[in-house]
Amino acid sequence: MDHSEKTIIQQLSQLAPDRPLTFGEAYQVAETQATTLLHLLDIRHAPADVGRLTELPHIEVQVEPRWRMPTLAGFSEWRNGHWLIVINRNSGTGRRRFTLAHELKHVIDHPARGTLYGQVGGRDEQERRKRIERICDHFAACFLMPRPWVKRAWANGIQDIDALAELFNVSAYAMKIRLAYLGFLDDEDRPVISYFRGEQPRTYSAI
Repeated sequence: MDHSEKTIIQQLSQLAPDRPLTFGEAYQVAETQATTLLHLLDIRHAPADVGRLTELPHIEVQVEPRWRMPTLAGFSEWRNGHWLIVINRNSGTGRRRFTLAHELKHVIDHPARGTLYGQVGGRDEQERRKRIERICDHFAACFLMPRPWVKRAWANGIQDIDALAELFNVSAYAMKIRLAYLGFLDDEDRPVISYFRGEQPRTYSAI
């Protein structure tokens, strides 16, 4: 199979080295994958067109009402020869977009998840799961709010969090987290680095 015959998901999966990653390395890989995905889908400006993700081979996306998944923002599972990603319909638009990208990262990681994240969080399984969720959040943030796009918008004078959130079609809180990560906020303005507050569990991947 040459490069042209590989699916986009396979191409992104192979950007990760075949060995355990440190937490920092996992963040770097996630950003590289998100940047590559934007390039492969020819998405060049904000807001990122998440509809293109629903067109990927072997990916099916469904939305379900909150009563069917009251504690979840979304989940992903392999079903009948394809990946099913289910999103909570009652979440806000920015949250639904973020959840879709987050769950896609779980799909990308699936073939090598045991190897990649075997040492993330040490021997604490709960901590390992939390860190994997943060890695998937980082991928989603890099896809929806790419570093160069945010820097360009900021340089062009769009420095209000709500205005930036509207431009990138994300929640204001997610935008604040991203700005903090990229160093645009003063230390006293930095929120806790968690893209969603007080909503656990927020995503679940049934593999």
